[in-house]
Amino acid sequence: MQQTDSYSSAVSASHAISPGSTPLDTTGHVESVRRRLEEQLNEMLQVLFELSVVVYDFQPEGNRLVWEKINAITDHYQKMDELKDGLDIFVPEEVINYVESGRNPDMFTQTFVERTASENQFTNGKIQAVESFRHLLKDELMTAFPDLGEDDYDFDAMVQPSPSHTESLQ
Repeated sequence: MQQTDSYSSAVSASHAISPGSTPLDTTGHVESVRRRLEEQLNEMLQVLFELSVVVYDFQPEGNRLVWEKINAITDHYQKMDELKDGLDIFVPEEVINYVESGRNPDMFTQTFVERTASENQFTNGKIQAVESFRHLLKDELMTAFPDLGEDDYDFDAMVQPSPSHTESLQ
């Protein structure tokens, strides 16, 4: 256990952000902190698994081993708490709710992508409908008012919002 502590402190010192570091250095630092946090999580999961095995087949002489595993878990929590300050990652509340309810967060991502694709299709359909209507209107105006002539009148300008209308929307 002592070796791991000296190793992690050496790694922490080697990834410190200097005052003159660039955003690229910061991104590298955040990525290394994320990797170390992920390693801590994996190690803690392993210790939790080992603890469950020890508790499942508990023998009175295994009491010391249970305490060692519990101490290892608290050490991992402490290391993760120290690492959290080096991260600035936003996790949507919906993803946290998925995890808390025992669902796979990848399902949230899949649902989100599918919903976004559906909304994108719907929006593209509306855009195509308006475009089709504009062409139909142009053709009908040309039929109803042949004196206008396509060269004399800019039909595209009639669908462009006026500057005063654009300013009122802002």
